[in-house]
Amino acid sequence: MRVTVCGVTAVRVPWSSASFLVYVGGLTILAATFSLLEIAANDHGAGGFVSWALLVFVVLSGLALGARLTNHSVTAGVLALSSVASFVIFLGAVLDWFGWLPDLDHPFKGFRFWLLVLELAVVVAAAVALNRFRFPLFVFVLAAASWFFVVDLISGGGDWSAIVTIGVGLALLVAAVSVDRSSRTYGFWLHVASGLAIGGGLLWFFHDGDLDWIAVAIAAVLYVALGDALGRSSWVVFAAWGLLQVTTHFAEKWSDVGLMFAYFPLGFVLFPFFGYDEFGAEQHKTHAWAGPVSYAVLGLVLIGIGLLIARRRRALMPAAELL
Repeated sequence: MRVTVCGVTAVRVPWSSASFLVYVGGLTILAATFSLLEIAANDHGAGGFVSWALLVFVVLSGLALGARLTNHSVTAGVLALSSVASFVIFLGAVLDWFGWLPDLDHPFKGFRFWLLVLELAVVVAAAVALNRFRFPLFVFVLAAASWFFVVDLISGGGDWSAIVTIGVGLALLVAAVSVDRSSRTYGFWLHVASGLAIGGGLLWFFHDGDLDWIAVAIAAVLYVALGDALGRSSWVVFAAWGLLQVTTHFAEKWSDVGLMFAYFPLGFVLFPFFGYDEFGAEQHKTHAWAGPVSYAVLGLVLIGIGLLIARRRRALMPAAELL
């Protein structure tokens, strides 16, 4: 489905069983691409790796263009995502073949020209793919790649990188508000990137003592206010996650009990169990009850915030659905 707003055309992906399967299939192909190229790198040396990377890029690009020509916009977009990844890997393989690619294990460590070239190539490739396929997820890829390039260009890690990250996040917020005027579909991913950048930078500085986590709680409340003012739920989602981390910090402190998440075949349950050590043996602590109570209070707080937001929106839109 394509949406045109003020001359900007974007592929809008309505939720359905089909779109879910296409997304999962595309992401599976992306993961398989990484695995295949890793095997090729180990088995065929630098020159062989270049050839395999080029072949994978050509095949995925052909599939993406074919899907686009047959008006399968979502399929084209998810295949193009793998195509962009394979192009960057191909370019990196070429640089490595010539001995120009520096160590990739330590990002933000000094000025490394060819690594900056590779990072800039990600930005350009994402921009070209966005222009060609109009797939909104490329907005996030473009924003994330731009963040990495800027941080690597003007910082060398540590506190300064966190400060630059917050600055990039604020710039992305300005861009998101501006883009919202023409395409909220594109703007959504800019808001997501902005929230992650600002929050990540803040957590770098505030993650140790009680005062730090109180500062995180205040930032989470500001996230809620911003999300409500802009009509963007992504900020509220990040706020809820931040408040969950704050609650975890104080719950562990007050209850004097380590947290353990129950494991089931389908994954980890997000409700922490108090009163058990890492092997499941019951612990007897005086304040074990404080942990569950802390989370119960958080749940009530989140419900209260949700009701306040709903009440405010009902005042603006009387037909809004009751929670």
